[in-house]
Amino acid sequence: MVELAELIFADYPLCDWCLGRQFPSYRGKHDKIKGEMIRREVGVVRKEGCFICQGIMQSLNDFSVKTVEKLRDYEFDDFLMGATLPREVIEREDELRAKFKLRGGESIKREITREIGKAVASKTGKKVNFRKPDVTILMNFISGEVNITSKPVFVYGRYLKTVRGLSQKRRKCRECRGRGCKICGYTGFMKEESVEQILAQRLIEHFKGKRAKFTWIGGESIESVVLGSGRPFYAEISEPKLRHLDESRILKDQKGVILKEIRVADKKPKDKPNFIVTVSAHVGFEEDVDEGKLYALKKALQNTEVEVRSLKKKVFTKKVYDFHVERMDDREAKIHFRCDGGLNIRRFIGVSNSGKRDTMEITPNVSEILGIDLVCDVFDILDLEILNDKNGFR
Repeated sequence: MVELAELIFADYPLCDWCLGRQFPSYRGKHDKIKGEMIRREVGVVRKEGCFICQGIMQSLNDFSVKTVEKLRDYEFDDFLMGATLPREVIEREDELRAKFKLRGGESIKREITREIGKAVASKTGKKVNFRKPDVTILMNFISGEVNITSKPVFVYGRYLKTVRGLSQKRRKCRECRGRGCKICGYTGFMKEESVEQILAQRLIEHFKGKRAKFTWIGGESIESVVLGSGRPFYAEISEPKLRHLDESRILKDQKGVILKEIRVADKKPKDKPNFIVTVSAHVGFEEDVDEGKLYALKKALQNTEVEVRSLKKKVFTKKVYDFHVERMDDREAKIHFRCDGGLNIRRFIGVSNSGKRDTMEITPNVSEILGIDLVCDVFDILDLEILNDKNGFR
């Protein structure tokens, strides 16, 4: 070892870190101590500069301090370190090892991430996680920057919508079709408010994230209200700085959208759950309808299955569990029913899509059974029940 170290020193000046790393089997707690001991045995005085790292190893403490300072803005339980080094650093170490046939030593990148990881763990009390860390820290030794990426936060929630005229989803800008332009402020979406926009803003502010992506369990029209236990949804908040919920701040009524329930989930759900929805709809008839026809309608649709045929000719069935009709006058009624989620309410009633090509046919439907054209001004979601839940939507 002494002879080999003398040969290395004859051609290359090395710092204690880079020297000790070339001798993995030499005694010593870490590479810096190994390098100091080897240097003393060889009797070589340390010189300024290092052929391999060119001062990078001496900057580790500065990077650890900078990293801990940036982490003060984040809530996290574990982390993972990464490093970006100049390509020449890796090549110089490879050159030295090839010339002297050095084997078994760890790479300079691995040593850097391990040593700074130990310092960060000591100063924050957090642990390293190599699989799915809350935050990933990338130290860039080219630019001198420390970049932190946080794992998304997944939440399950339920919302109520108590006002009409508010769409569920954000709608793409009519001008640019979602690409982004001056009219939409380069967001790709219309500026009008929606349930999605209101909830996204609340979640982004609460978790100090960048974006919120939603998965909805069913949908309602712009004129519908959502009552009862509320509509479940799943949201993924990207780049959050905070990871914990403060229900006193987030459960509130904002512009008719009430976040009734929310909790942080362990992971993203694989599948959407099946559900049953309770609906109330106000319908108008094109001609007079007597009690007899309405009674026959109830008998025909109570606890029955309807066939849904999509535009692509895909056929499936949905069940209607309860069906009740409340006659208001000869040409108006309210209908209340419970049915499988995913049934198009307007098409089930028999209302066409305002002259557009129908995307599906449902048979039997209310209009078909009565033999009368119907108008449905509005339908409301009274409740929504999750079935066979494996994702915590209950």
